[in-house]
Amino acid sequence: MMKKMLFIASLPNKAHYFDGERNKSRDVLNALFLTNKYKIKTIDYTKNKYLQTIKMLLLLLFIKIDCIFISKCLVGGSTAVHIIKTFFGRRYKNKIYFYLIGNGAIGHDGKKIYKEDMSFCKHIIYESPQVIKDLDIKTDSSVFACIKPNFNIGLKTKKYKKGNSLNLIFFSRIHPDKGLDDAINAVLSVNNILGKNALYLDIAGGVSNKKETIDYSKRIIEICNKHDCLNYLELSLRIEGESSYFKLQKYDLHLFPSKFAQECAPGSVIDMFIAGVPTLSSNFPSSRFIMNDENSFFFEQGNVNDLVAQLLFIYNNPNILESKRELSYLERLKYNYDEFLNHLNTIGL
Repeated sequence: MMKKMLFIASLPNKAHYFDGERNKSRDVLNALFLTNKYKIKTIDYTKNKYLQTIKMLLLLLFIKIDCIFISKCLVGGSTAVHIIKTFFGRRYKNKIYFYLIGNGAIGHDGKKIYKEDMSFCKHIIYESPQVIKDLDIKTDSSVFACIKPNFNIGLKTKKYKKGNSLNLIFFSRIHPDKGLDDAINAVLSVNNILGKNALYLDIAGGVSNKKETIDYSKRIIEICNKHDCLNYLELSLRIEGESSYFKLQKYDLHLFPSKFAQECAPGSVIDMFIAGVPTLSSNFPSSRFIMNDENSFFFEQGNVNDLVAQLLFIYNNPNILESKRELSYLERLKYNYDEFLNHLNTIGL
């Protein structure tokens, strides 16, 4: 008889299909289904959180649950652990596995975090060793940065000539914290310095239903309409299976200027590994855990002048861009379902 697992997360829906945490949790759940070890019941906090909490408590009370798997950021995940511990005491101690998405407690100012209850978990999987160090929770732990399906995309090699224009992609949420203004300003500055459209930037990403974010996206559209080198795609380019990666392969460089406090193991960078497109990233705290100088480029977070300098360097050294295209592609296998399932085996799940 299959064991029973309760999976607790926030999953994508029609209104929230571009959110990083939700998409990561969907991939975690899909990987868990592949184990064929568990009959999985889900608690989806994208739905009404009060009804989902009641559902969780009833399932834990009336059904024999062999293990609990939580895939959330620290705020929502620690709250779930706290509720389980409060209502069921030691009944589920050492039965909770927690995939902690994001950069720990950083960026959650003013929100309640039940850090003291996290040692109630049997095992915590972090996205970065830096988060383990920052949180210092006394329980078994390991690291797995991000999870993607087993896509088999061949590398599309490119031969670059000095002076040729480059196609760049911004592939994140349309939000100021993702550094989109820095990306636009840097591309326009480089083109102004060179006296031509040497760089073309496509902007792809979802927009939340918050008024300030909608207004921000409208401003971005207005800017794009004024410049031939800028193209606003919104969600016309997104990951919808293997074919999406063939679309990404036309790009020469992924621009990731994020200033988001919770940035840790961005799924878009892993998407670019799968497509074989190098990333120019801000040096957010965990950036060099999933990227390195051999397969990626870096600039000082929030420093547009440094971003401009790095873009000029890349444009003037296309041979380096060419080599990093191949090296970034080699990273893709570290993050697929097979590797994650192997990781689960090592932690006894």
